[in-house]
Amino acid sequence: MNKRCFELDLLRGAAVILMVCFHFGYDLALFGYTSYKTTVDIEWIVFRGVILSMFLLGVGMSSYLAYSDGINWKKVWKHTAKLTVVSVVISIGSYFIFPEQWIYFGVIHFVTIATLVSLAFLNRPYLALILGVGIIVSYILGYFHFDPILVYSVEHFSIPKYTVDVVSFTPWFGTVLIGMFLMHKKLFGIAIKENKTGQRVAFLGKHSLIIYLLHQPILFGVFNIIKYIR
Repeated sequence: MNKRCFELDLLRGAAVILMVCFHFGYDLALFGYTSYKTTVDIEWIVFRGVILSMFLLGVGMSSYLAYSDGINWKKVWKHTAKLTVVSVVISIGSYFIFPEQWIYFGVIHFVTIATLVSLAFLNRPYLALILGVGIIVSYILGYFHFDPILVYSVEHFSIPKYTVDVVSFTPWFGTVLIGMFLMHKKLFGIAIKENKTGQRVAFLGKHSLIIYLLHQPILFGVFNIIKYIR
């Protein structure tokens, strides 16, 4: 039986709402309805960082919640296989839509790898916290990043220099590790009372993957219809 946590589903649900808002703004710019640039303007960059942090904290929390009592490797490999298939579909789909900026390591690709690596820290939540904070701080200070690997990949493996979605292992794996510690501490004792609004938001969190996969095709379809009508 899958373990559920209302607070975790609520966090992911809130992230889903913000994600849809962000991509709606991204599509407005992409289709020429606004002049701002979501990949350049600092407020949009910060907005994306907040959304990604919420999702990746949730990844760490989910990993700890699901496997802290013991790793079910059959479940792990089934989940990994599903995410791998989704990652491949995203890469192929993005190549046809954005051939010069296709997604080679987006958020789902990252989650696939990060979830597996996070299993090594299930019984070491305090180490996860220390390492997580260390990864983020060292990245900010410029000591620990994967830019040389990215440059090498661009030069030798036809990886696009710019992509519509990329999630570097640093600093974002640090966020996943911190999420594991938060779940170990039961969200620092925070218990949110359930109500109808919260339940609706939590429902979105329970189905975050399918919403992630469908919302942009729907938005693209709507914008293309509007463009055609105009």
